[in-house]
Amino acid sequence: MRPHPSLAALAFLLTAVACSKEGSAGGGAGDGAGTPAKPPATVESAKAMLSKFVAPGADHVALSKTMQPTAADYALVFADPVIAEKAANAYGDLWNQIDKSPIAPKDGQTEVLVSRATTDELQQWTGNADDFPGGYKTAAKHLRPGLTVFRFKFVKPGETSGMAFDGLYDLDGRWVLIPKPWRIVE
Repeated sequence: MRPHPSLAALAFLLTAVACSKEGSAGGGAGDGAGTPAKPPATVESAKAMLSKFVAPGADHVALSKTMQPTAADYALVFADPVIAEKAANAYGDLWNQIDKSPIAPKDGQTEVLVSRATTDELQQWTGNADDFPGGYKTAAKHLRPGLTVFRFKFVKPGETSGMAFDGLYDLDGRWVLIPKPWRIVE
């Protein structure tokens, strides 16, 4: 017995919609049109982007502004829409002052150190979680599962202490900085 034509069409349509949603989830299965999925961000890809900040003559204001999150970015990072909206409002003040206080190394800090942890590792305090500020113990439960969070430092050659920043995310191929999330969720 052959299935009714409209049932077969409905099954095809549901499969196409499911595939389309899979591909648009951000770092998933591609765009549904044959484009391969974007590989997950790595320490190396974060370091490559951040190396622009330590390059001679770097425009720290312009580079910093490229990492400014949108309201949609906060919604991708925070699991609770209320917290995402609160973050968008609170971080607005920070980003409004970026011209005066850009993300930048201090004199002599020509190297970049990068650590990464998934939100799941931060929630369980495993993997590289110890490389992150302790505030993530509180904040991690409010972050979406499955994200990768980066922490970075601009340091002088051979040193491990320097200008430290946390909360760097690669969201669909765009790097955004949402630092110290525990200040938002407390």
